[in-house]
Amino acid sequence: MNHEQNIHDTRRRFLSNGLKLGGLSILLMPFQKILASKMAALDMSIRKLYKFLPIDKLVLNTKTKVVHLPSGRIFAKYPTIKRRVIIGSVNWEVEVKPPYHFNKEKSGIILEMLAMTRLATGITDRTLTDAYRILSIAFTGTYKSKSGIVFNKYNFRLHHLLLQTIALNTTYPAAQKWEKFQLATARINYNLKDTRPLPRFMEWLKSKTEFDKKTSYILQNKQTYISRLSKRASVYKF
Repeated sequence: MNHEQNIHDTRRRFLSNGLKLGGLSILLMPFQKILASKMAALDMSIRKLYKFLPIDKLVLNTKTKVVHLPSGRIFAKYPTIKRRVIIGSVNWEVEVKPPYHFNKEKSGIILEMLAMTRLATGITDRTLTDAYRILSIAFTGTYKSKSGIVFNKYNFRLHHLLLQTIALNTTYPAAQKWEKFQLATARINYNLKDTRPLPRFMEWLKSKTEFDKKTSYILQNKQTYISRLSKRASVYKF
């Protein structure tokens, strides 16, 4: 009898504890949802923090000799680089030379960011000259495919940024600005027929006359363009 009583008591305790735990889990459910929501918000905040804080580094893949900039500001994901060396942001122009080079397909993005780091210190003739020199690298032979295609030929952000660095630079005489642009872009002839036609808003690439109109407009609105460029560059300090 005692044995059967013990079994019944054990069952009652088990059911009682089960009911208590079930009730407790129901009470805690709203808090679990709140906690999950808070954790998701924290994760998003960390991602945003990575995206906008100056924590970018140039990374050399020592196996492939390719230099990357796996920036959280630009790329949502970037392949892990196992054999790597960090390159200083100050002396990269000395170190990133053949046989080393930037990731060719992403070179335009990387060079734009590096040019912006110079402009982030202030929009002056000196920083505009530095930015012009850096952006020009994107159109050199290093950043062509084996068939001779320029990877950054249709990177119109680069073209517009080059246009501004030339137009706003007072050390470049007005009569020489088109030539400076031609030198920077390796004299790509956009008048030639191509499988990918230029969009209408880029027609100014085809002639000096249209290019001069663009530079004149920028100079007529100089302070506005300097302000925009300063604001755009301010997030690229690293």
